[in-house]
Amino acid sequence: MRIALTGAALALALTAAACSSSSSDDEKPSSTGAQAGQPAAVALAVETDGAGDGASLEPSIGVVLTLSSRPGQGEDWRLGAAGAQVAAYRLGLGGTPVTLDVVDDGGTSRGASKAVSQLVDDGVSGIVVASEGDHLERALANASRAGVPVLLPYAELGSLPSGVWETGPSQSGVARALVAAMKDAGDSAPFVIRADDENLPGVGSADVAVYRKGKGGAVVKQAVAAVRRGSADSVVVTGSASSLAAVVSRLAGTGQDVPVYLDHSALSAFFARDLVDDSGTLLSGLTSAGADAADTTTLQRSDRGDAASAFFAALRLAAGDPDLKDLLGSGPFSDVAADADTASHDAVIALVRAVQAARSTDPAKVSDALGGLTLDSSDGLAGPALDFSSIHALAGSDVVTLVSTTQDPGVRPTSPDNAPRFYWFSSTADGAASQTTDG
Repeated sequence: MRIALTGAALALALTAAACSSSSSDDEKPSSTGAQAGQPAAVALAVETDGAGDGASLEPSIGVVLTLSSRPGQGEDWRLGAAGAQVAAYRLGLGGTPVTLDVVDDGGTSRGASKAVSQLVDDGVSGIVVASEGDHLERALANASRAGVPVLLPYAELGSLPSGVWETGPSQSGVARALVAAMKDAGDSAPFVIRADDENLPGVGSADVAVYRKGKGGAVVKQAVAAVRRGSADSVVVTGSASSLAAVVSRLAGTGQDVPVYLDHSALSAFFARDLVDDSGTLLSGLTSAGADAADTTTLQRSDRGDAASAFFAALRLAAGDPDLKDLLGSGPFSDVAADADTASHDAVIALVRAVQAARSTDPAKVSDALGGLTLDSSDGLAGPALDFSSIHALAGSDVVTLVSTTQDPGVRPTSPDNAPRFYWFSSTADGAASQTTDG
């Protein structure tokens, strides 16, 4: 792969983070905010409206998971969804108990509809759908009709019913970031490989092929042939994490030096696992796009860096709590903590902030309040600001080019099975790293 990491600054920063993080594990929670390295509690008062007695509310937030599915229908994000538990944990530290009502939708339209119906019947104030794919469409419409707000930290859907917001990158945002990355690298003629019916609008090419499981070799041969004859200068791959891994593995096996650009599914924890299963190794220097809100964000000397540091410090604290269970209550949280992400965390925080603004747990009131909110790190978010005046709450400018590295910043709990992992950094953040061309 042509894109690679450079800069002693990045290596030194990673080393410094690894050294400093171990000393912060036992720090007490901050009740005031996100000082770097401190597991900041998220403190807020959630009181009833109209009663006048100041009685506090205990919000119940629904979480829809997809434990297994066909490619592109949600399974990619089930590990990252553990971040929702971190949000509830931090809110609890801050004095606001939050109940997470968790349901598996099985990756099917019927399962998603049943999951949403169950959560509506349970009386949740809002729902975080930690899944993706067209199997969600009917369920989202049902939630909208029921007046229950829904946040989508992972799904990139074309249109959304009222009361449903995307808090993760939109398809158009990912496409813009990848096109900008290609332009910066001087790549203008990508060979596009599509899998799992995924598409990135705006990433056009005269050379397009469809990847199907078991027939990846032929597609990769087409791409390599196009690069060698000069009709393509790069490869763009869209699809699920497993499909991305299969294509990248085959491309690496050809020995062809070619820039590779991957859609948002590359940020799933499963991508690194699948790539190692397919090729036996991880490949640094891959390019994707998303929010700059992960391990390497903690290296930034900024409010964004402090917010990410507070999340990971809280994650380590939660992983060390022997009484804390995973989302389904089937095992210790420490078993899943290593894969928790900020996207699911911020979705839960946003819904609880809306409960606070509404001074009610009634979902219709929460939905109305949410539509008027703009939230940022001062409200407990670990990632970029979210503006709910738009159904795409994450600003397009906050969807940035991300480059993979295998260097561990040392802020995340260790996986019990030592699973392989990519760490994604913004190539422009604080000047810590940049993209270059080998040879």
